[in-house]
Amino acid sequence: MAKTSVFGLYAGWITAAGDPELQAVVAFLNLHNMGIEIEAPALQALSTCGSGVEGYAPFGQSLHDFTLAYLQRLRALGAKLLYVKVDEPFYFGSVVNDPRSCHFPVSDVASQVGQFSQLVKTVYPEAAIGDVEPIVAGPYAPDVVTAIGQWHDTYLQVTGAPFPFFFADIDFSNGEWPTIVKSLETGARRRSMRFGIIYTGDAQDISDDEWTGKAVARFQTYQGASGGRPDYVLFQSWESHPTLCLPENGPATFTSVLDAYIKATTPM
Repeated sequence: MAKTSVFGLYAGWITAAGDPELQAVVAFLNLHNMGIEIEAPALQALSTCGSGVEGYAPFGQSLHDFTLAYLQRLRALGAKLLYVKVDEPFYFGSVVNDPRSCHFPVSDVASQVGQFSQLVKTVYPEAAIGDVEPIVAGPYAPDVVTAIGQWHDTYLQVTGAPFPFFFADIDFSNGEWPTIVKSLETGARRRSMRFGIIYTGDAQDISDDEWTGKAVARFQTYQGASGGRPDYVLFQSWESHPTLCLPENGPATFTSVLDAYIKATTPM
């Protein structure tokens, strides 16, 4: 806990959590001087598209009202919200090969995200609102590094300011991922953005040992062999493993991965 500064929550989880549960989480984080990071939708679905696609508030639900509701709940509890990651708006708003997507022009996606950012700041003016995008091969043109860079340039042109940070949500099945991500890190810095990386296991992992082993191997690869130097590191699992968070000195728990990372990256 002494080396963990931020705890991530989904906007949907905050909305669904009961008052006692949310109060307990905020009180714990405040006690241990941890801020909150939220992953949240920033696009509004239309009657013809977007509903059921990641990154959108579904048609019939106001993104504006949904956003204000969870932010105001946190503010009322004295939560320290430091970061909001908009949930992959470029990919799901414009790029993905999904007929349900609205396939907005990139400038329209940038405009919607900029409006969302201003809305967040009406409740948490001190929060940084940044981007996360999936780093996958295939749908991006001409390639993922160029496309992500062009998206971030468009966001700057439309809103007048760069994203303060960018997180890479990586397809680790691509053997070229360290080289691709290193190029993204370089591009982010060139655009005055801090760079973040998500370390995780795989959906097909069949044990806690397999998931945690992969997460550890990936930070060793990127920050060791590849010389990556991310500003932010996020450990996250949306799979069925690992099944336990604690203890940090136990075998194959979620916090054991954090402990391994801290030991590997803290100067002696």
